[in-house]
Amino acid sequence: MPKRVLLIATVAIALALGCHKSPTAPGESATPHGRLFGLVTIGPNCPVETTTNPCPTPPSAYAARKVLIFSSDHSKQLFTVDIDSRGLYVIDLTPGTYVIDLKPVGMDRSQDVPATVNILANISAEHDISIDTGLR
Repeated sequence: MPKRVLLIATVAIALALGCHKSPTAPGESATPHGRLFGLVTIGPNCPVETTTNPCPTPPSAYAARKVLIFSSDHSKQLFTVDIDSRGLYVIDLTPGTYVIDLKPVGMDRSQDVPATVNILANISAEHDISIDTGLR
């Protein structure tokens, strides 16, 4: 549960910093956006891993994987989002419907993607992704 609290605090700070806007010049309009964020978990990371003795996820495992953002019909990749060393990804998007997917490594599987998300102006949407590495 402390990891969830850290995630929420990190996103709250990022959202507060990201929403600060300077005044626009006459004739300019600020493009509305919403924020998509989530926590990526990866595991198992060792053969014969147990819930009482899990292997930690190394930062390199997060760096090797990417969250992919596609158009609503999943026909065009729009963005590639890095996952930080704690498993957090964040991207600001214009309002609309998107499909989230994953650039996997090896035998990676996830029931959490692909997934359709609706982004609304000035609203944060969370979509966590749990990756099964296939290691047994």
